[in-house]
Amino acid sequence: MNLIAYLFIGILTAIIGALPLGTTNVAVINTTIKENIQNALKIVYTAALAEIILVIIAINFNMQIENFVGMNIWLQYTIALILLGVGFTLFYGRKECVKDENEECIIIKKRFNLSKQMLGFILGLVNPTVLVYWILVISFLNKKMIYLNINTGIVLLTLFIVGVFIGKALTLYGYGRFSNVLKIRMKNITTRVNRIIGVLLICISIFQFTKLLYY
Repeated sequence: MNLIAYLFIGILTAIIGALPLGTTNVAVINTTIKENIQNALKIVYTAALAEIILVIIAINFNMQIENFVGMNIWLQYTIALILLGVGFTLFYGRKECVKDENEECIIIKKRFNLSKQMLGFILGLVNPTVLVYWILVISFLNKKMIYLNINTGIVLLTLFIVGVFIGKALTLYGYGRFSNVLKIRMKNITTRVNRIIGVLLICISIFQFTKLLYY
């Protein structure tokens, strides 16, 4: 029973963490819309692998990182600024593209030539917000539900990590399948999705700035 609990909790916490729209989700959505679900899966799997690395870091150094973030206010402002910048970028979009019959960009001037696998891994790994999420989750789990630290048995840790991979991959795959349905039914969906996500990120950033300034 304990084994199942670690696996299930890993899946559940990964799904909850992956549900909010972030850069990885956006990459999966855009790749599905502009290309296909098969190419989007290349991002999904490597992003899920990168998530495992963040989880391992959070398990081993959660108290140190939590104290560091709490004591360095500049890091919290930096995260809020990054969210704001990404939000405005997604809202206003990029114009240098050729559109197809559905008004989707099919040719974009690329500044960097990254494979889908590398893109997924980088977006999954270079994600301070997700790392903070796992630090908070692991701290909560240690207090309320299960123990996750370097002294936890290897089998239990492995099951939890496998659950994280499954939960992350399933959630991103769900985003890909959903955006594929929207692609068939709606025109110019990429711009609409990007603008919605951009507004959400801007709102989150403003909320974060407000919390830092007045609390």
